[in-house]
Order: sequence, then C-alpha cells, then structure tokens
Amino acid sequence: MNMPKDPQKCIQDAWYKMLVDFRAWFMPETVQTTEWKNRNISTAIKSCPSRLMDDSESMLAEYRKSQNADVSGGATAFMPIMLTATALIDQPPDVSQLLPVPYFVPAVIDEKYVKIRLVAKTVRAQLAFYATNSHDARSVCDQFCTYMQDDVKRRIDVPFEISSTHSEFSSFTVLENQLFPSPVPSDAINLSIFTIDVQLIGYVPQILGLGGPNDNNTDNGYTPDGSAIEKPLDNSVVIQADKLAEDGHVRIHADRDTGAITEENIHE
Repeated sequence: MNMPKDPQKCIQDAWYKMLVDFRAWFMPETVQTTEWKNRNISTAIKSCPSRLMDDSESMLAEYRKSQNADVSGGATAFMPIMLTATALIDQPPDVSQLLPVPYFVPAVIDEKYVKIRLVAKTVRAQLAFYATNSHDARSVCDQFCTYMQDDVKRRIDVPFEISSTHSEFSSFTVLENQLFPSPVPSDAINLSIFTIDVQLIGYVPQILGLGGPNDNNTDNGYTPDGSAIEKPLDNSVVIQADKLAEDGHVRIHADRDTGAITEENIHE
C-alpha cells in the first residue's frame, strides 16, 4: 500500500500555492517585477529545503546550482526570484489558540463511518525575495505584507492525504496580523535580499476508516511483545436520529445497506 504524502509536505505545497496566488494578486511597479510576474512559475517561485531556512545566501546558491544545470553555457539563473522554505516547530500551539483533540471522535465522511482526531501543529514559513536593486525587492515584499492583511488570504486550506483515494482539508492560519520585510546584508554586488517570516497554526487530521495504511493498528492497544494489535474498525452506524428545532420535529432514517438517508416530519 502506498503511503500518503507526509503532513509537512502537504503544508509546504499549500503554502507554495498561496505564494502563486499572491503573484497573481500582485501589481508590478517596475520593469523587473513585471517580468517576474509574467515569467513561468517554475523560475519565479521555488521551494528550498527546510535546513536552508535563515540562510538566504545558501538558498540562493542552491537555486542557482539547480537552475544553471539546465541552461546553456554563459547563462545564469533568473532574477528577480522568490525562494521559500517551511519547517515544523517543535512546540505545539498554545491551547488558547487551538484546543487539543487527542481522542478519536466518531464522524461520517463520504457516507462512511470513520473516527477522527486532530494534532495541533505550528509551522514556520519564510520567503526570501532577491532582486538586483532594493526598490524591486521592497515592492514585492511590501505588497505581500498587504496581501497578508486580508483575513481570507491568511487562511490556507491544506489537503492532507489520508489514503490513496481521499484527502481531508484542514485550515491553517497565519498568526501575524502585521508583517514586516527584513533586509538581509549581502556581500554580493547589485543584490538586494528581503525576507518575511510567518507562523501558521492548524490541525493535522488523523482519520481511521478511509482506507489508510494504519486503519487497523491504531489505538487498539498492544500485545505482550509490544506490537500493535490489528483490529478492523467497528462499522456500527446510527440508523435513526431525531432533529428538534423551532419549526418542527424531524426523524432521520439511514439505510444500513444502501446508505440512503430519508427524513420524516413528526407531527406531535
């Protein structure tokens, strides 16, 4: 069975797509930033390994090495360029920010009985923008900070792969209400670097019952030799429930075999 994409990769991909959305939102103010906005995305925004975070010179060197490997002699990597990196933070969000849900809760997804619990995560994301002059770099970073002041843009829907056939979306939110670009000193001639750091918090869902690789060996205890007990998920379902509201009493029926749901108005 193929393993789903790991949560950090899912968050990284969603963050990258948000940066792509920012580029579409961005209004160029200079010739160089116009070229950056219209360039092929693969040479406009690049992800870097998390180990390079806070080392903007190494991020640029890694990018140049990968780009220059694909171009003819004498050519150089494209400028300006936005590079980004993400990394999980060891300390989870404070309980005042996200309530923990450490136990499995029954739920229904895609008409299947499942169990779901939530792992709170804090992710640090950094973008670095490189240009041949400070005006270009500051223009992009100032507009990104403005972009992040929109509450809608600060919420990123992350599709977490639960199994090969299902992804569950969970919202991650940029904590900072206001962001500030930070200039980075560089010995390179005609190179301006600005960085912006954010923290994102949200839940990583863990779901049993959707065909994931660990459906049968999670939260079932262990044997005397310490191995996890394999046990199929209990497929018990609720087939009848009453919904009471100000406008009346509705009885909901679910067919155990077909999954069809019907409603009946109860006159009292």
